[in-house]
Amino acid sequence: MWKRFVQQLRCPVSGEALTLVPFQETDVQLTSPMETACQEAGYSSIDCEFMRRVDAGVLLAPSAGLLYPIARGVPLMLPYATSLHAHFAHEWSSRVAALGSRYRFPSCSPRKGESAVMRSFSREWAGYHYDGVIWDVSYEDNERRLIAELGLQQRTVDRPESLLEIGCGIGLTTDQARRHLKGDGVGVDLSLAVVGAAEHFQNHPLLHFVQASAFYLPFDPEAFDVLYSRGVLHHTYSTREAMLAVAKCCKPGGRFYLWVYGPGSTNDTAFRRVAYAAEAALRPILSRAPGPVSTAMLAPIALGYVGYNRLRQRWDDSVQPFTFERALHSARDRFTPRYAHRQNASQVSEWFREAGFDSIEIVDWRDIPTADQDDYRRNTGVRGARPHIGSAPAQMSN
Repeated sequence: MWKRFVQQLRCPVSGEALTLVPFQETDVQLTSPMETACQEAGYSSIDCEFMRRVDAGVLLAPSAGLLYPIARGVPLMLPYATSLHAHFAHEWSSRVAALGSRYRFPSCSPRKGESAVMRSFSREWAGYHYDGVIWDVSYEDNERRLIAELGLQQRTVDRPESLLEIGCGIGLTTDQARRHLKGDGVGVDLSLAVVGAAEHFQNHPLLHFVQASAFYLPFDPEAFDVLYSRGVLHHTYSTREAMLAVAKCCKPGGRFYLWVYGPGSTNDTAFRRVAYAAEAALRPILSRAPGPVSTAMLAPIALGYVGYNRLRQRWDDSVQPFTFERALHSARDRFTPRYAHRQNASQVSEWFREAGFDSIEIVDWRDIPTADQDDYRRNTGVRGARPHIGSAPAQMSN
């Protein structure tokens, strides 16, 4: 965690500003490209304090008497403790004890099913290699899709804009979006994938990664210019409630893009109907199964994914090859999360209106790179803008 980032964090329970107590720090040397990026982001004064990274420490909420660990460079901003908290408390027992009995880890209850979601996605993203392919899409096509999703081909970013990605996973899209938006990029994730993201991008002073719940985001309301969430909120107990909680972080004049599973992923072909029936039958079992058991059950499905991927490559050479590891990762994503709701564009658009957004647009699947078009066509991508205070509402477009 970059030391200056404490200014942006808030206690997810009380909402108060936090006090940083570092246990372990590193001074990072700024490279020439990073210096240019910082200047583009509006940071004219870059000193040693700006480039100081906190690898371990705590964030204190004095009024609430709560402490949040910084473990492996990641602020653990959940409103409840996990096994990583216990590991941190053991590793830094003397430093934590020196803070006195006044401070304790937060003890709220996770939202319904949230512990299972955390476990599922931590397992899914463990050991991901940054090898130029995400799912069966190249990093370049992932970035082209991002540009279309945010509508960046239709507008010029004339000032640095801050980004919050909800469900950032390995941080790839957080990094790509930040480069286009020029400001600081913040990625939050419920799973331990965020630890790998923080490690991979640890020397980038404009990227920040946090473990947090979408329902208890540790930021002030209206803190970010751009919100982005792809393939995440449908895995919560209520996609609508999660979307409304996240939307509060968007500034007036800011924008929010949301992609969730759509009904086409269950019923647009006979094959999809059969696949969804299998998903509905296996999900309750696999979402609770131990890791080795789920891996054994998913292995035949992963082999089927490999075969289907080979067929897709014949139709479109931009589709990237599935190794067995990638196919197993994809099968885990489909079959092991506790929840996988489907919503159509009308439902999602209504949620945007409920959250106070206008200029609502349903993103056209034909604007997406061909490797991802078929998947995009079956699902739902919507973006909207939060109007400036006092401005007249704009109309929805398709």
